[in-house]
Amino acid sequence: MKRILSAILILVVIMPIFSGCGKTASNVQSTKDKEVLMQMGAMQESSNKPKEMFEYLNQNIKEMNKVAANEGVEILVNALEKYETIYNEQLFSGTIPDLMYKYFEHAFDYNKIETIKEAELKALLYDITLGGFKILDTEGTFMVIVDYDALKTFNEYFEDDLKYYIDIMAMIYNDPVAVDASIIVSPEELEKRIIQMESYIKTYDNEQRKEIVLSLYLGYMMVYISGTENTPTFDFDTGAMNPDMFKTFEAAAAKYNESVFGRVISKYVEILKQEGFENTEKVQDFIINIDIAVNDEFAKEK
Repeated sequence: MKRILSAILILVVIMPIFSGCGKTASNVQSTKDKEVLMQMGAMQESSNKPKEMFEYLNQNIKEMNKVAANEGVEILVNALEKYETIYNEQLFSGTIPDLMYKYFEHAFDYNKIETIKEAELKALLYDITLGGFKILDTEGTFMVIVDYDALKTFNEYFEDDLKYYIDIMAMIYNDPVAVDASIIVSPEELEKRIIQMESYIKTYDNEQRKEIVLSLYLGYMMVYISGTENTPTFDFDTGAMNPDMFKTFEAAAAKYNESVFGRVISKYVEILKQEGFENTEKVQDFIINIDIAVNDEFAKEK
């Protein structure tokens, strides 16, 4: 749970996907479709860099039918999310952290890559930035994240499942809920995002993507009910809840009473009332085990 919350706060999501598509095309695949999908699969199995896969798919996707094209993008997404972890590990290996600080002391600047004298670092940064990723400078640390907006170049080929997933992931990376341990969006916006994730979890069947979205959902729930270091729900000195936040929780429980989110918040509201609106052990136990409450409510809908 700590890892999930940290990911939301520093904009790094990070769970690699190793799934295949497992989808039966509703349209008959042409020879070209089969050729491209076989090549994309082979490139993934051979651990080709996402940059190479991105370029190959971009060159061939216009000749594919929509179902096959969507499958090709899914293979690319899997590779990108796997390589996100690999590239982050490489960025922290050997002398690279020192060199990154040397060339990008104040902030990462794509235009400075060409000035780098060390060939290995220059090649790595081009592989990253031209391969469907962004490099963020987060509180003095460089992090590689998938550029989900870059995938929208294939938007016309997406089926609903993939489109919804990419929209959620792009939102998380582009519009963080918290920066420097402070929540920067309104409670209403945070509620809207949680409901959007819940809708994806309930609507689509891709188990691996659902697992990722559920993890994000739980992280957002944790931020929503307990706040962050600089924007806490409870006063650090007295342990008392901010009265305005309790009103927000009550309103959300009523507004979203037919959702998993609303039912979980309703339980939280009742516990807060029982505990005198203070950050007691019982309240903390509910917050820490929010995943149990959420999963119990999702199970009721099956």
